[in-house]
Amino acid sequence: MTFRFLINPIKEKRYVLRDSWISAAHRSRTADHLAVLMAISLPWSTTIFGVFTVLWLIMLLTVIDARQFRFQFRRPAYWLPVALFCLAAIGMLWADAPWAARIHAAGSVVKLLAIPLLMHQFERSGKGLAVFLAFLGSCTVLLALSWLSWFEPRVIPAHDKIPGVPVKNWITQGVEFVLCIFGSAALAIVIWRRQRRYAAAGLVLLGAAFFLNMALVASSRTALVSLPILLLISTFRYMKWREALILYTAIAITAALTWFLAPNLQERIASIQQQYASSQSQQTSVGLRLEYWTKSLRFIRNAPLAGHGTGSIRSLFEREAGGEAVTDNQIVANPHNQTLYFALEWGVIGVILLYAMWLSHFLMFIDMRWISWLGIIVVSQNVLGSLFNSHLSDYVEGWIYVMGVGVAGGMVSRVRKPPPVAGPAS
Repeated sequence: MTFRFLINPIKEKRYVLRDSWISAAHRSRTADHLAVLMAISLPWSTTIFGVFTVLWLIMLLTVIDARQFRFQFRRPAYWLPVALFCLAAIGMLWADAPWAARIHAAGSVVKLLAIPLLMHQFERSGKGLAVFLAFLGSCTVLLALSWLSWFEPRVIPAHDKIPGVPVKNWITQGVEFVLCIFGSAALAIVIWRRQRRYAAAGLVLLGAAFFLNMALVASSRTALVSLPILLLISTFRYMKWREALILYTAIAITAALTWFLAPNLQERIASIQQQYASSQSQQTSVGLRLEYWTKSLRFIRNAPLAGHGTGSIRSLFEREAGGEAVTDNQIVANPHNQTLYFALEWGVIGVILLYAMWLSHFLMFIDMRWISWLGIIVVSQNVLGSLFNSHLSDYVEGWIYVMGVGVAGGMVSRVRKPPPVAGPAS
């Protein structure tokens, strides 16, 4: 009798835990937590991020409402990313390239399939803010390590790492830090309006720390060029003109002081003209980009409508070389421009779908809400960065776009959704 009394509660507890695990609510919360872990790991490790992404996908597919999900595909923001992936998959059929290159190129856009899934998830979940805060917190740790490695380079374990860039590269780090500057500003405004002045001031200082790091430590030209344009987009949409004028004055003074105090920033900006002038006599990053773009335009003219097929870019540059003595930098699978990338592989059709997707995602965030501000910044930064790089096709930068648009889009749709109508009282 005593033995039964002891064993029954254990069985009941086991059944409760099992029922809790298999419940849809528990699996939905687990999918939310995995999305948070994806945001934390993205700035650091593609391997760990990939593991969390697979687990997130498995968990989400067990709770997704298939009927509602299909219904959402009447919205272009949902189906255009899927259409781009389908075009990449079909484009493998007419590419004149090894199948390994075709599959790899198609894999670079498979991440777009996560956009409608994330939008659907966070339209129903209230944990979208946690994803953005997790990314901001993870990048803040990266910021601290960046400053530390700049002051004391010996903390960087690998000898080939650049001081101030502990992981990835300065372009990726610049993309992350630009988003954190505007994310900190948006959160500071929201918290200030809730009378939490000290917390708002802390977020402003955090944003300033991100900016100073970009100016003094690791300057990405792409990020620096995008900063003033993103600032104009933000203030034009979300601030009154007098407030914007005061802000511009303060920023102009800060920028002038930073310019004189940051030799690294001066060097990065001045190098653009220097590299362009010397591009005829030696290889420079600016000169190589101009070479990629010039050759790409010539390749596009040969197949303007549907392009050369998925994964064909490297083969095009190899055939152009024609056995001549060229360096590895001149044979690339990426023309460092997203429009040219899509035009080379999928022609005008691919470019139209790309621009339509960007536009549909931009139009999702026209409301006067702070989360819409973040969404517009994510889209605008990807568009601007894609002028000088193929950010949508790159791994980290592309996933930043996917997660930013997916989570913010879901949050905006959740706010816009009308409240349920109460039934008649019985």
